[in-house]
Amino acid sequence: MLFDVIVSGMMVVDILSEVPSNIKSGTKHEVSKIIIQGGAPAGNAACVIAQLGLKTTFLGYTADNTLSMIANQELIKCGVNTSLLIQKEDFQPAIAVVEINSDNGERTVFYSTNNYKPLQPKDLNEEWIKNSRLLFVDGYDVVGNLELLKMAKKHNIPSVLDIETGDISVLKEMISLGSHIILPLEGAQMVSGLEKPKDCLKSISSLTKGQLVITDGANGSWALESDTIIHQPAFPTTVVDTTGCGDAFHGSYAAALLEGKNLKDRLQFASAYSSIIAKHFGGRSYFPSTEEIEQQILKK
Repeated sequence: MLFDVIVSGMMVVDILSEVPSNIKSGTKHEVSKIIIQGGAPAGNAACVIAQLGLKTTFLGYTADNTLSMIANQELIKCGVNTSLLIQKEDFQPAIAVVEINSDNGERTVFYSTNNYKPLQPKDLNEEWIKNSRLLFVDGYDVVGNLELLKMAKKHNIPSVLDIETGDISVLKEMISLGSHIILPLEGAQMVSGLEKPKDCLKSISSLTKGQLVITDGANGSWALESDTIIHQPAFPTTVVDTTGCGDAFHGSYAAALLEGKNLKDRLQFASAYSSIIAKHFGGRSYFPSTEEIEQQILKK
């Protein structure tokens, strides 16, 4: 077994800044918090999984430029293996400027994918997937990730999908291939054409034999088990920054899956984990221990 988890998705560098309540356009403002971190769903989830003790690697492109060096070092700092990063000429990670509302922790994201190149099937090695315990993919690098999902299904390797938005036909194909599909409510509504989480779950279940989960921030998460809808309420928390909370949910769910937790316990573990992340500025600034997550669950 080479790795417990192979993670594939968009490589991103985040620049996060607190935004004061009152700003005057065209002037300078001193703020208490500005940080640079690695970001994006797959990258943040990889860090969560690695910090929970699983041997995790990130699969994607890299190059000799400043953004790549930052992104790579951010993964390494979190314990993520980078040996599967592939040198690609003229590649650079996407970059995002994230404004954090100092009053409520909500974020506004401005991003650019100039010179970003998604993973291509010709650069994949089936042995990587065959010799892993779990595949984790996002819904951005769809061409390469679709091929990875096909490889995982061929070798009966479980997969966790973190998919948000995109071409509906592509999303449906990914859903059909995945074994654990986690969508935000907005994404589930787009795919199903319905509004309520339970209706979305039942509609999308016709596309897959996998486990479906829908998340909706402070409203909690829903899953379909057989014909039963399970609702996991969000844990009460003091919100500092919502950046990375959804990614933390996905990553901790994946780790709980490999630990053998049942569906209800996976949802509870992931909800508790993400509620702790919300207390901190930046999606990779703090990683709670298993003991801290268990204490959070007991406090509820």
